[in-house]
Amino acid sequence: MKLATTLKRALVLALALALMAGIFTVSMAATKGGNYYCIANRVNLRSGPSSAYSIEAKLMKGDVVTYVSKDNGWYMVKYYDKHSDTVITGYVYRKYLSSVAPSSSSSKKASLSVSNSYKTTVNLRVRSEPSLSTGYVRTKLKKGTKVSVVKQKKSWVYVTYKGGSGWVSAKFLTKVYK
Repeated sequence: MKLATTLKRALVLALALALMAGIFTVSMAATKGGNYYCIANRVNLRSGPSSAYSIEAKLMKGDVVTYVSKDNGWYMVKYYDKHSDTVITGYVYRKYLSSVAPSSSSSKKASLSVSNSYKTTVNLRVRSEPSLSTGYVRTKLKKGTKVSVVKQKKSWVYVTYKGGSGWVSAKFLTKVYK
């Protein structure tokens, strides 16, 4: 009986030492296509996985990126730059990203939550701007297309979907319950 207790303690001690030594790591699993949020201002989006690479864009707190892969602590991501109206693929150091949206100082509640559980209720135009009168139509989504809501501006929501992102009218989305 005393030997069994000693062995259990030795095993627990060995596991604790292994965790501290970094032999086993516990980390948040990144999934291809998953959205992450920038949690700091003026974070560099680089052309390669180190600070030696050139800066492609600056991310601000709350900006959304889509995970592609990881390389030694750096996440390759896709980022829609609304100023140049392009999708930029680059690298961000992992500590500046979170799967949870950073808290905002705004007390105004959006009518749709940030989620990947929505689908279109009609064939829907995806726009470059949250307006019918400015910007242009990027593409059209078929009824029933699954989208992720990133943010909302009045009655418009910025969504990501397989193959792109843009603004759509919130009234043409419905929550999907699993």
